[in-house]
Amino acid sequence: MQDEELVQLIWEREESGLQELMAQYGSRFQRLAERFLPEEDARECVNDTYLAVWNSIPPARPEYLYAYGAKICRNMALNRVKSSQTQKRKGIVVELTKELEECIPGRAVEDHAEIGQAIKAFVSHLPKDKQYIFVARYWQGASIGELSAQTGYGEEKIKSMLFRLRRKLKKELEKEGIYV
Repeated sequence: MQDEELVQLIWEREESGLQELMAQYGSRFQRLAERFLPEEDARECVNDTYLAVWNSIPPARPEYLYAYGAKICRNMALNRVKSSQTQKRKGIVVELTKELEECIPGRAVEDHAEIGQAIKAFVSHLPKDKQYIFVARYWQGASIGELSAQTGYGEEKIKSMLFRLRRKLKKELEKEGIYV
């Protein structure tokens, strides 16, 4: 079933739309949530994602339902990590944050959308393989080992590529006047 049809079913409050959403994207949402949370917490996060999608359509009418749901799922998972007090659960977020600290401004930025737009523009101009690696690492929380297995590149090449991408992003943010 196409996303447009799925959104229409949910829009019309048909439970079959929710069931189809679970069937089509449930395992992907689960994998995404498990990058940040233990399995049981991830399962709860995915269930909360279904509810949030159900409650937000209407008024939202997303063109890409997976991307819409994945954003909700990821944000819910990160919110759970933030509210959790255990260091074990915070580990991956801390690691990713440290990597990006070198290119994202440390000062308070009034318009977070400005940074988001600059990063989106930066990523959109990258070659497809680098786009995939950047997004998988910093949006989906993929480990270096996972990226290596998925791309066929060695772990050192992945680390080097990410380092260069962060350095390039920093230069772009400086050029835009966002990074000071």
